[in-house]
Amino acid sequence: MPPSPVDRTADVERRRSLARSLVAGGPWLRWRDTARTEAAAGGRPSGPLERTLVAVKDLVAVAGLPLGAGTPARAAAPPSPRDADIVARLRAAGAVVLGTVALHELAFGTTGINDHFGFPVNPADGDHERIPGGSSSGSAVAVADGSCDLAVGTDTGGSVRIPAALCGVVGFKPARGSYPLAGVLPLSPSLDHLGLLARTLPPVVTAHQALTGTSVDAGLAIRRIGVDRAGLEAARPAVAEAVERVLRTLADGDAELVDIAWPDPARVRDASTTVMFAEAAEVHRALLAEAGSLIGADVAERLRKGAAIDAATRAAATAEAAAIAREVQEALAGVDAVVGPTVPVTAPTVAEARSDPAGVSAALVSNTRLANVAGVPALTLPVPPRNGAGSDLPVGLQVTAASDRQTLGIGLALQRLPAW
Repeated sequence: MPPSPVDRTADVERRRSLARSLVAGGPWLRWRDTARTEAAAGGRPSGPLERTLVAVKDLVAVAGLPLGAGTPARAAAPPSPRDADIVARLRAAGAVVLGTVALHELAFGTTGINDHFGFPVNPADGDHERIPGGSSSGSAVAVADGSCDLAVGTDTGGSVRIPAALCGVVGFKPARGSYPLAGVLPLSPSLDHLGLLARTLPPVVTAHQALTGTSVDAGLAIRRIGVDRAGLEAARPAVAEAVERVLRTLADGDAELVDIAWPDPARVRDASTTVMFAEAAEVHRALLAEAGSLIGADVAERLRKGAAIDAATRAAATAEAAAIAREVQEALAGVDAVVGPTVPVTAPTVAEARSDPAGVSAALVSNTRLANVAGVPALTLPVPPRNGAGSDLPVGLQVTAASDRQTLGIGLALQRLPAW
């Protein structure tokens, strides 16, 4: 039975109260004043997302709210006159957009640390000492802490999947072009993707179907799975053990497991860094020139490095990225999907991320950038802890397949396994 208007109103108020009760620097930046009224009225015309409460990364336009992008350099940004296309589609499907959430400044970072406005800590860590991951930090934390049902993030090198994996939620980056980027502040146009986060996979599947008008096969069988063996061997023991538990369950279910040789991570990192930094410098050239003193030192330094990349180096990296994409498509053609660790480590502490930012960042993106370079979909699922124990830090299993439909279908099939 659908909830009454009073129930919907109470739900929004409960989520707001929950968000306010969290430690300082929580995920929410701005609330929409009309969200309560919309919830009471049932949102837009009823649809598959009716009563779904949504958080939007502050890199994606929400009508009536300024698009701040997590930086004081955009403090004077006016209220957006209209929703980004993805927000409009979610609202048309019945969702209620609550407001905007935090991010790593300009989406140009992986830890989620943002000292301009405070940043949300990882809710999976009861001591409040660990990073949420980035750049879609607020999107992951808002679904993990229960203050929304679904969140919109962006993913240029893993920015949806990294925080999802570290916070223990689901994160999905579809194939390039699946979700419209109109109304999204770019970082690196050739690598930028939108993505979705939720505590479980079904809401992501429902939202994906509503956004694209396509269907996902919930009864897909798992027959042949590729294993990112190099990524597994490079992972920390706690991560490797969690992923191996899933692989054992797959093998026990008669799935054929085959090792896949992905393109070398260092090669992927070099090509993607050159492309990303050069494009980001181009996108934000005027902002850096006019308000560079207001941009954090780490982000400003990346923009300056990007501006120093010459045309020949950028062209070579673009060609290398295209070659990598072809190799990935060839590898995916022979399997249902490839699985491996989303991130090779569990969530580092804030202190670790501050003391070794380059090392922490390199670890966080080591398995995620490939899908952006290749433009293929990638999904991270939280691996259930050992024996149902609640003390383990979250570990994400990354699933990559040739299409959105296949990736989400395999994700649903995996969650029918005894490991889940």
